[in-house]
Amino acid sequence: MVAAHTSHSSSSGEWIACLDKRPLERSSEDVDIIFTRLKEVKAFEKFHPNLLQQICLCGYYENLEKGITLFRQGDIGTNWYAVLTGSLDVKVSDTSNHQDAVTICTLGIGTAFGESILDNTPRHATIVTREYSELLRIEQKDFKALWEIPKLDQVTFPHGTSGARRH
Repeated sequence: MVAAHTSHSSSSGEWIACLDKRPLERSSEDVDIIFTRLKEVKAFEKFHPNLLQQICLCGYYENLEKGITLFRQGDIGTNWYAVLTGSLDVKVSDTSNHQDAVTICTLGIGTAFGESILDNTPRHATIVTREYSELLRIEQKDFKALWEIPKLDQVTFPHGTSGARRH
């Protein structure tokens, strides 16, 4: 399913080489390089630094050729994704064989998707790469753990909301 390239695009650079390492093999310098770059990615721009640091420690790099189906509508999700480069089509179907799938939108750089892994609900759409794309992937167990970090009052969630409790 994943078609690996032997070299990374010039815009990706050193930080992708660090992200391409298995999380347990990353040095503190690797994590710092990933952190610095992820702060500039739209999907992460409002995340609290502590949460972003944790993402640097558990995220995986994936690169996919054009036309690759990442997952299908109805699948139970196992990963959350953020688009680093490229774009992906979101397709929905009224039938189980997906022959009538219609593209309803395109996800571009900085877009995150796959939150259904939090509650194990089926995927609502099929995701297919529109072009060569690079993604940050976080496995379900790690994604759930990210949102269970203590002191949620210090976490900034996507869309500018915070975990602060209202009394």
